[in-house]
Amino acid sequence: MMIRESTNYIDNVYEEGRKYIIRLDNRACNCSRFQLDEIPCAHASAILKSKHVKEMKSYYSDYYEKETLVKTYEMPLCPMPNKRDWHVPPEVLEDVVLPPKYKRQLGKLKKERQKKSSEKFSLTSNHYGKCGYEGHNRRTCNFFQ
Repeated sequence: MMIRESTNYIDNVYEEGRKYIIRLDNRACNCSRFQLDEIPCAHASAILKSKHVKEMKSYYSDYYEKETLVKTYEMPLCPMPNKRDWHVPPEVLEDVVLPPKYKRQLGKLKKERQKKSSEKFSLTSNHYGKCGYEGHNRRTCNFFQ
């Protein structure tokens, strides 16, 4: 990885022929890992290491802190009771779920486009480009013999 600094918070990382732009102030990288996971991606980590940043806590989301993780599982999770013990309201039992209105055809899908009815149906036959006559191809042409 090659790192180039543009400004204090914008850096470029070149890796395997690709250019990644990292904004440390917005916690963003154009690989999208920094935004999705809210953890510095490999490119951001390389920049932080090159800048000798010791305290990386400000670049991580609060969701990854120990206190937040403990709060996540603070409330007990109750497993579902057996299906025989479920209390289902009668209006839900009365609902009828219908199958889809259409069924996908089996087999390989068509690759040729569907022509509009306004398009002319043309019957074209083979023709050899050198002689210009229709009804044959290069192998069966007798014009040049």
